[in-house]
Amino acid sequence: MRKLGAVLVCVVFCSRLPAAQLPVTLGSTVTFAILAASTVTNTGPTVVNGNLGLSPGLSAAVTGFPPGTVAPGYAIFATTPGPAATAQIDLTAAYNDAATSHRDGDVPTTLSGDLSGLTLAPGLYNSTSTLSLGQTGNGILIFNGGGNVNSVWVIQLGSALTTFTGSQIILAGGAQAANIFWQVGSSATLGVNSIFYGTILSQVSITVNTGAALNGRALARTGAVTLASNTMTQPGPPTSGGPAGALAVTCPNSSAQVGVTYNSLVVATGGTPPYAYSIPPATLPLGLSLNTTTGAVTGVPSSLTTNNFTATATDSAAGSASSSCSITATNQPSTVPAPSSLSLVLIGLACAMLYRSRERIMRVVKRS
Repeated sequence: MRKLGAVLVCVVFCSRLPAAQLPVTLGSTVTFAILAASTVTNTGPTVVNGNLGLSPGLSAAVTGFPPGTVAPGYAIFATTPGPAATAQIDLTAAYNDAATSHRDGDVPTTLSGDLSGLTLAPGLYNSTSTLSLGQTGNGILIFNGGGNVNSVWVIQLGSALTTFTGSQIILAGGAQAANIFWQVGSSATLGVNSIFYGTILSQVSITVNTGAALNGRALARTGAVTLASNTMTQPGPPTSGGPAGALAVTCPNSSAQVGVTYNSLVVATGGTPPYAYSIPPATLPLGLSLNTTTGAVTGVPSSLTTNNFTATATDSAAGSASSSCSITATNQPSTVPAPSSLSLVLIGLACAMLYRSRERIMRVVKRS
């Protein structure tokens, strides 16, 4: 009877515990930082630390590289058949996996409105409509793994995801960008100079506005990916309890402009999170600073300079890795101002006068 009672208690209690989420199966998309169906367009010195793919669009529909760059070891794939076409097939499977109702037997927690000020424990979350970050509140969303580096978050959205200027996600308690998945029912937009973590699986398109930094993936099933002076870093494969990969460090964006807000990330992958970041004192361009907890490098450069430095990440197991990095601050590109309405009127009058003068001369020539 005691054994039977214990079993009954366990059944009643355990049935109320949420099921642990397993990572979304990404297949070949795991190496991609960018994947789109129609176009990939870029303005400014975007750095893509991962493969960039387009399918079924053609290579001519990938524009803005240069000035954008794909980091060594990765490539642009825009032919069908090819790796991008295979990745799009795997993206459909991953999207459907992430969108599964009661995924892994879990009862989803409902989210709505703006996510500012929330701390999310691992699990399955669902919104039947849109979600935002930074439209109201402090613009900060925290993912806390509770000390479990294999924790997984799956956020299902019925419609759009929008983050606003300067909003940011913070990882705590061993949370990893590789284990955060956003299934977006329409399109996603990341705000100017925002910081975002996780793999975005978008039904339509993804727009990454000026200066936004993504430690994750921008994967669009049917539409475009639009970039503008961004740092895009694919965070490596999801983790689910196997041996940790080697600790590695990715540099922040190497291009900055004097007087313009700079927003980028030193990204650590592998090892055992959480990570602590360091850069030797006085080696960043004047006006920039490092957040040693998040790896964010932000500020406004104040002088023309090229600074070389070493970025180091130390994990919770006392392992460390470093990369040799540089940031060059240049002047803003000069722009030719558009002519004013008055200028256009004057130009028009001048042209009319020249035309009339020409007609008069022609009449005189004909008479003579």
